[in-house]
Amino acid sequence: MVREFSAINSWFLQPYPRISFQSFLYDHPNVEFIWLQFMSYTSNTLVRIVPIAKFKKMLQEDQWLALTRAVLHLLPGDRLAEGASPSGKFHLRPDFSTAYCQYGSNGTRAVVNVYSVDANGEPLPECARSRLQELHQTLQYENDCSILIGFEVEVTFLKPKYEGNQIVDYEPLNTPFQHSFTGMAPEDRPHIELIEAVARALKSVDIELEQFHAEAGPGQWEFVLPPFEPVTSIEILLRARETIMLVAQSFGYRATIATQPFPQQPANGAHIHMSLNAMNEATTNTNANANANHHQNQNHDSSQTQTQTQKAESFFAGILHHFPAILAFALPNDMSYSRIASGTWSGGEYAAWGWENKEVALRRIENNRFEIKLVDGFANPYLVLCALLSAGIIGLRAGLALTGGPCLRAAAQLSADERCMIGLKDALPDHLDASLDALEEDGRIQYLLGQGMVSSYLAIKRGEAGFLRRIGDRERRLLLLARY
Repeated sequence: MVREFSAINSWFLQPYPRISFQSFLYDHPNVEFIWLQFMSYTSNTLVRIVPIAKFKKMLQEDQWLALTRAVLHLLPGDRLAEGASPSGKFHLRPDFSTAYCQYGSNGTRAVVNVYSVDANGEPLPECARSRLQELHQTLQYENDCSILIGFEVEVTFLKPKYEGNQIVDYEPLNTPFQHSFTGMAPEDRPHIELIEAVARALKSVDIELEQFHAEAGPGQWEFVLPPFEPVTSIEILLRARETIMLVAQSFGYRATIATQPFPQQPANGAHIHMSLNAMNEATTNTNANANANHHQNQNHDSSQTQTQTQKAESFFAGILHHFPAILAFALPNDMSYSRIASGTWSGGEYAAWGWENKEVALRRIENNRFEIKLVDGFANPYLVLCALLSAGIIGLRAGLALTGGPCLRAAAQLSADERCMIGLKDALPDHLDASLDALEEDGRIQYLLGQGMVSSYLAIKRGEAGFLRRIGDRERRLLLLARY
């Protein structure tokens, strides 16, 4: 891999980023290593680690880290995706506002999320973090609206099984059916210290949970994160996942967000709460006691509320209309499509919506707030939100009417005539190849995301799928549990 330092552009010469980082180091004097962190299209965390002395010297000399561009196009086993070049480089541009000290490091490791940029500081077509910011700015400019995002972290705690020093498999933390949704069974009691330790650790990295509770699968729990604007919400999500994993590791367990750790058992999701708000209401959540009410409209007269509701409905209508293409990002693994089913509270087989209905793709909670249910932990959240915002912008520009609901039960349980009456026609893709084809055929989504991003993603996901399909079921399962 390329190892070099390059001159940084004028963005880095501005005083604020440096002052912000210097302030962070003043408050965290034990930092020894800087983790420059970003995310691959296969939703794995990528990191370059720089000792603090070298990092300070780089800033003083107006230099920054450069990597081979090939790293953005790697498949499992570090093979290049089809059509990708082994040549070229890019630069890691830090966002110092994201700096935090990693849990369990005693303040020695500072994690900083980065943009992927060229030598002039311009975002690469593959940089989903930059693209998400641009899409949110487009939404704000065109509609005087902003988005708040709240993620749910569904995670399954596993007990490793060893042969010698090698992990050969995992087993559930609980006996199946001795652990249930919102339950507190006798088998759960011995593990409460683990769950409470997670909550305390999240608070130590400045994440104030809304709530947490048992989920349906053995050893499965959900931690509900507060709402923020899109990019910030993802930074909080990734910090939370990392922290949960580290706490579990300290207890001798493995925490996984992989979709279905055990066959025939409930799956992990990565549900997204999304609300469209007038600009003066969509303020970033900085109150530790704030809750989901940040999503709700307040202090509007009836005409303003009606206009905002119409905007929200057009936004989410765009998402429903483009759901087949969105699934290429939201359900990006063959295993993900176990979620396309009724009776699992995971979203169902149609692009439908319903008031407080857990069996549809979009659960409506308020006039302007929906829960996106067809998302799992294999998904890169930057890409998912890019696709959702793109579809929503398309819906707003076209003034789309919200169809596909309201459903009072699973859409698959409706008759064909009932589905036709609410505008439901074709079922959603039920396998990965169909979703990738839908993305390839959706020119409007491609236009907003950028052809470079979409073509790179399709090549990577098709290459990854081919690799995973060639290995055995057990090997594939253990690989996914180890990586997610």
